[in-house]
Amino acid sequence: MLTGGAAQIEGLAACAQRVFHTQVRIGAPLNITGLTDYAQEPYYSTAVGLLHYGKESHLSGEAEVEKRVTASVGSWIKRLNSWLRKEF
Repeated sequence: MLTGGAAQIEGLAACAQRVFHTQVRIGAPLNITGLTDYAQEPYYSTAVGLLHYGKESHLSGEAEVEKRVTASVGSWIKRLNSWLRKEF
């Protein structure tokens, strides 16, 4: 899933499919109200997702979930960094 403004780069989804050998799609925000004409564009998906996550974790008080997500994101960033160093 590609999100954010960079997801709009022409050919990025096809390139990501070739690199990661998996299906790739461009994500758009879900479950939003208000300025939906603006906020449903893919370049807002990262911000909207973080806001949803913050709201849900605050309401549920699940600190353990936050730790797991942080560790997972950190691991993913390390793998991406390693791949970028090898490729470029």
